[in-house]
Amino acid sequence: MQNLPDVFDSLARAWPEYSVRKGQLELAINIESVMESGAVGIFEAGTGTGKTLSYLVPAFIASGSVIISTGTKNLQDQLFQKDLPVMQKMFPEKRVALLKGRANYLCPQRLKTNIKIDHRNELLAHQLMEVRSWSTRSRTNDLTEILDPEDNAALQKLVTSTRDSCLGSRCPEFNECPLYRAREKASQADIVIVNHHLLLADLTQREDNIRSLLPDVTALVIDEAHQIPDIARQFFGQRLSSGQFSELLRDVRAELSLLGNDDPHSSDYVNALERQLVALKRLMLAGTDPYFEQWLDEKSRHLIIAVDQSLAELGNRLLDVAARSDGLAQCAKRALGMADIFALLTEQADPGGDYVHWIERTQGSYTIHLSPLEISDEFQKVVRESEASWIFTSATLSVDGSFNHFKSELGVSDEISAIFESPFDYLKSVKAYVPSGLPEPGSEEHTKQLVARCVPLIENNNERTFFLFTSHRALRLAALELRQIGRPLLVQGAKSKIQMLTEFRESPRSVLLGTQSFWEGVDVRGAGLKLLIIDKLPFPNPSDPIYNAQSILIRDNGGNSFTELALPKTVLSLKQGFGRLMREASDMGLFVLGDSRISSRSYRKYVINNLPEMVWLDKHEDAVAWMRKL
Repeated sequence: MQNLPDVFDSLARAWPEYSVRKGQLELAINIESVMESGAVGIFEAGTGTGKTLSYLVPAFIASGSVIISTGTKNLQDQLFQKDLPVMQKMFPEKRVALLKGRANYLCPQRLKTNIKIDHRNELLAHQLMEVRSWSTRSRTNDLTEILDPEDNAALQKLVTSTRDSCLGSRCPEFNECPLYRAREKASQADIVIVNHHLLLADLTQREDNIRSLLPDVTALVIDEAHQIPDIARQFFGQRLSSGQFSELLRDVRAELSLLGNDDPHSSDYVNALERQLVALKRLMLAGTDPYFEQWLDEKSRHLIIAVDQSLAELGNRLLDVAARSDGLAQCAKRALGMADIFALLTEQADPGGDYVHWIERTQGSYTIHLSPLEISDEFQKVVRESEASWIFTSATLSVDGSFNHFKSELGVSDEISAIFESPFDYLKSVKAYVPSGLPEPGSEEHTKQLVARCVPLIENNNERTFFLFTSHRALRLAALELRQIGRPLLVQGAKSKIQMLTEFRESPRSVLLGTQSFWEGVDVRGAGLKLLIIDKLPFPNPSDPIYNAQSILIRDNGGNSFTELALPKTVLSLKQGFGRLMREASDMGLFVLGDSRISSRSYRKYVINNLPEMVWLDKHEDAVAWMRKL
């Protein structure tokens, strides 16, 4: 068995790009201790620490199998394609697997089914044939090789399965299924790379007919661990979306079409349910209150009863004809399962209970949620039952030098923990600037004045600019104000995230405007980012149902929701956004925070102390001068 220092020495000899980083070996030693003792470890590793190798080296040395879970599919691919091949050269006996969620793998059966159906949309029919042609050449049938999910959502739904639509071992394509092949390979691997959604789906046993990832796992490494509380809450609750209803209707019609559309009686049930769902969607989207009980009235109650009845009637009808095809049998199971969940989600919840009952409305669709306020007991149970070591790591886990906020959310202990500061010299490389005299954040006037102050900074920036917003409304207004800037302007929503980041790297002096999805998991290393602007402190939205309910709970227990919940969440989010600026030791830049409250409110010191040490500029001309110098 190799020891850690020897492996790092070998890395330095074998990998020209590698250089020993401050704290990296010490972090690796801590992680190895957690793995060997079966404990729980929590580690914050600032940007530039090199935490990826700090957990990969102990993972490869470990005698058992290790699951590494990342925040995004992009990070999965980066690990698998860049970092793991280096480690595999040193540990050729170790078997490595990359495993993604269902929506990433081609479902051959659904592709065949949807090719056979007469599509009125010629473009979609053409795209299906392109996917079939690609599938004959691909080794993995990972759809990210051929399509961007943001640009091809409709196509992706036709060529992938969901947990509900999958036929499992009854599928005629089961032996050739890319998903099951990937799962089988993962079950035999020593190192498995997954993402948080897939891990939690497995941990909470939400996948039917699928081999669990967890038996005999020695350790789980959770990278980007700050995302886990919000993702875990989704899996410990219940939800049902208008999209799921639409997919059920589409799949039933597809099955009936394959059978020759010779069953008008079943079609009548499909049409009846669709009429009720269209009326429900219209009523859902007409409302603005996120709380389900506030939206519920006599009219909506009648509609809910009608949908419930139509869903059950369709499910029972499909059961009657289920012998005609496995697809119809699966649709019957889906319809009746959705009827049960719909009944649960549309019951009036007890006020002040343990769950938040709310409606999420986005771009012409809705989701009904029943979300637990507390997930600590459930998550602690998952950790305990896994009988594995757990390592939580991220660049942003601590608040005010403590892990208490993170630990209380997940209910985990930290038998071994440490904070490793970034080795970057922020004091020399970055200056921060808060424009004085701006209006209170949240108004149109604030956005307009902030943009006006930032235009000279952008014009004096010979490299690229990131402009991050806390709301889509502010982003759209800023885009209008900047339309005459004379630089490539990349605005979130106009193109997919992948396209935007590609153009950002390829377009000198470009300006990228993004909201929350660009605050983290976006690495523009080497792109020449010199100016980062954040429009305001990212305080939680007070109208967010979960945050609001958590605040009430804290206050009811005699606590202070602002200091115990709002400030920690704000600081963690701000640290993530700020982390976009410096990705390498040689990077330099200007950080602009367009929120004058940081200069006047009592939490100024608290916020500043949670960011790296740097010079804060007071004068606009000093900020312009620094920008010119860069």
